[in-house]
Amino acid sequence: MALQYLLQSSLRACLFFAWGASSLCYADTPIVSDANRSTVAVELIAVGRLPGDSMDLTGLTGTLETGTPEDQLGGFSAIEYSGSGDRYFVLSDRGPGDGAASFSCRLHEFDLALDFQNKSLRPTLIRSVLLKSANGESLSGSLTAVSLKPGAKESLALDSEGLRLFDDKTWIISDEYGPAIHLFGRDGVRTERWELPSSFRLCASPDMPNAIGTYPNRGMEGLAISSDRSKFIGAMQGPLVQDGIVEGDKCLGLYTRWLVMNRETAGRDKSHAQWVYPLTDESTGVSEVLAVDAERYLVLERDSRSGVDAKFKRIYLADTKGATDVTQVSRLGRTELPSGVRTITKTLLIDLLDERFGLGGEKVAEKPEGLCWGPTLADGRRLLLVCVDNDFETERQSEFYAFAIRF
Repeated sequence: MALQYLLQSSLRACLFFAWGASSLCYADTPIVSDANRSTVAVELIAVGRLPGDSMDLTGLTGTLETGTPEDQLGGFSAIEYSGSGDRYFVLSDRGPGDGAASFSCRLHEFDLALDFQNKSLRPTLIRSVLLKSANGESLSGSLTAVSLKPGAKESLALDSEGLRLFDDKTWIISDEYGPAIHLFGRDGVRTERWELPSSFRLCASPDMPNAIGTYPNRGMEGLAISSDRSKFIGAMQGPLVQDGIVEGDKCLGLYTRWLVMNRETAGRDKSHAQWVYPLTDESTGVSEVLAVDAERYLVLERDSRSGVDAKFKRIYLADTKGATDVTQVSRLGRTELPSGVRTITKTLLIDLLDERFGLGGEKVAEKPEGLCWGPTLADGRRLLLVCVDNDFETERQSEFYAFAIRF
């Protein structure tokens, strides 16, 4: 559904950036509090916006099958802080048309200049990087590229969803098509591709009896690196086929799996741990996961509605302490878990639809998709950035939300 522009016309005319501001939004009461944790308070500092018809810096000049310019900027599925200044990396997903376009996959470098005093966030595009195979071929978001061609050494299909810095020279990206995990150099060339355990692989016929694997378009959306950087967390958007029930064009279930990979062996050893994350209901899915400390993570969980129809856009504080390793549990059950299985626990941190933040009503974006920490603020609070996917629709703006959080 169309998202009205909130910028003045002079800002909409800007090619590479626009910005918006929000009044201070303090919680009247603590957002999170329990007997064992410090109270958590949240403030929305600012909102930054880009017009939906903005262009990127790839230099591409063609037109896609959907009629979209090849260099249209949008589809932001993940965000990661560079570790320096105001510089961030922002990942585009598979492109317009849900896989119908031969979109060349890419990520971008932005300066997200936060003016705390004036409560403004100004996104400025610095660079766009095309993602390519080890042979230098462009990776494509098209569904037709998913299958390996005869004689091909590697798939050229990529549905890029999660983004983190593996180290100062390498990006790590989760791929919903595989599902798989890819490593890329700063030049955009893929250096490694990690296959996931067979029970996570894309299920070609999910409605068949005893089928297992990832239901199409419900794969690995979230990607985190633990606070001590010893492990990677890959969070599935929805239940695996074996953990739910297929009805119509949906796989329904209340439990998703997180794959926990040891950093040192992730590319070689597939005997990873698995944790269970409980969805709030069957209409929601996980879009992102972000480490807070040794045991806690932020989880972005949402429905797939926009505007006044949107009901659920939330960020939870999830605690993995005591969660059962369910690697040996072949089927979780749609609504009830096997005896003895303990899930990740979660507490609401931010309701993006809370009227105090001013993000609700007709202008609600369908897809808040990415989370990352920015530099610590001068008052000691942590800066949380949220990026919003506009699906490359020109009438929808791409958005960034800046929150300050004190744990």
